[in-house]
Amino acid sequence: MAHLLGSKTCIDSLRVDIDDMQTVIYEIIGKTGSLKCHSWKFPDKLATDIDIKELLERYQHGKNELDNQVSHIVLFEIIID
Repeated sequence: MAHLLGSKTCIDSLRVDIDDMQTVIYEIIGKTGSLKCHSWKFPDKLATDIDIKELLERYQHGKNELDNQVSHIVLFEIIID
């Protein structure tokens, strides 16, 4: 599975999953109200204060293999968060 780390397909899939999850989260918050919980990945911020669109812009597939591996890991961590 290590050969998939940083692959364009995996990164693109994670980005779509994060965007889908964010849409569902906003729908739920709209119905139930916001919860105040801190982000695991960014403990100095509330989870609702994280700019997901900015993170998706920053972490995407590019030409540098090491940057792609970092993007893959960070996007996976965002899903966990």
